[in-house]
Amino acid sequence: MLLLYAVVLGIVAGLLTKGRLSALGSVHIKLWPVALVGLLFQALLFSSPLAQSVGRLGPSLYVLSVTLVLMALVVNLRQPGFWLIIVGALLNFTAIVLNNGFMPASPDAVAVLMGSPVLPTAAYTNSALATGQTTLGFLGDIFALPRPLPFANVFSIGDVLIGLGGAWFVVRTMHMPAALRPWKQQTVADPNA
Repeated sequence: MLLLYAVVLGIVAGLLTKGRLSALGSVHIKLWPVALVGLLFQALLFSSPLAQSVGRLGPSLYVLSVTLVLMALVVNLRQPGFWLIIVGALLNFTAIVLNNGFMPASPDAVAVLMGSPVLPTAAYTNSALATGQTTLGFLGDIFALPRPLPFANVFSIGDVLIGLGGAWFVVRTMHMPAALRPWKQQTVADPNA
């Protein structure tokens, strides 16, 4: 959810620096349906009743959904800021894969968020509390956006990079002339019109 804050901040920064909001409407993202399917599947995977029933398949399904999103990001590398989004996504993916399909969450960050260092669910979740057995725990969710802020959650260094890349994408796109947008489909005027 940190990305939502980043996009809003990118729009505000773009408007304050005289960017055009309409420029965002001409963006062409390759394989966006693949990314959307991956993200929607994650939303379903972590919500009831699916989270209650996936059992041991949960981590594998999570890795598959992250792979779909990552694939869609990589084919859009030329977009402004996407290299930073990809680096952040790869850091998150690395932490998830090396920790058996779970994103490690710092007990301290969870305590800031929840009031105690305990994840409050028995259903499948993408997070697991970091322990002495956690691999590359520093890539996990080590920061917290505390309550009562909207979308309060724990987040990772990868999430920060994804947010920065997303804000960069928004600002740069709002300032890029239409003729220079590599993703905009150019139309040829009909000479007989």
